[in-house]
Amino acid sequence: MKLTKKTMGNEDVYFENGVKKYTHSIDGDGYEYWKEYDKNNNQIHYKNSDGYESWREYDKNNNEIHSKDSDGDEYWSDDNPKNIGVEVDIEPFTFNTEK
Repeated sequence: MKLTKKTMGNEDVYFENGVKKYTHSIDGDGYEYWKEYDKNNNQIHYKNSDGYESWREYDKNNNEIHSKDSDGDEYWSDDNPKNIGVEVDIEPFTFNTEK
């Protein structure tokens, strides 16, 4: 795995073997934001320094089919055959920039 970093303004973009994997940014007030992406450049995870997190799942056509956040809000697409309120086991976010 080759991890590279490109800084674009106040955002660091990390690529794994040339594919965007995650970003990290700090705004003018010092708040931090992390975003994680899948191989199709869909945002699958978001976290900020206030502790808010959200997760998204996509189908094979890159349509969002499921989302959940740390406030307890959850959404299942009507097109998702799993649209039955299945519990999702979500792991805490770890952000490893080690090469």
